[in-house]
Amino acid sequence: MSNHFMNGLILGAAAGGIYGLLKSPRTGKENRAVLKTYVDDTTVLVNDVSRSVNDLKGAIAQLTNEGKTLAEEFTQDVKESVDEFSYEAEPRMRRIQEHTEKLTADMEDLTQSIKQA
Repeated sequence: MSNHFMNGLILGAAAGGIYGLLKSPRTGKENRAVLKTYVDDTTVLVNDVSRSVNDLKGAIAQLTNEGKTLAEEFTQDVKESVDEFSYEAEPRMRRIQEHTEKLTADMEDLTQSIKQA
């Protein structure tokens, strides 16, 4: 089935091409010049698109690399900040814990004193 379709497609394209050449109001030389101009213009456009695609690929690669670098730096900065905060907060947390334990002991002593009185 697809073989018949391909044969029909090729035959139709050939018949259309022959008909176009026979019915064209321009001479063969003019047709070749028009075709050459069309092919040249199309080639320039394809090259422009190809160059743009390559530029886009390069920009994406650069952006990915910069994003990865920034993410690594950000992660390291956050880790250092957390470590620094933990180091600075540790003595305060220890003092708070000591004060809490002292308050609890004082409350227990006060409760015992009230019960004995």
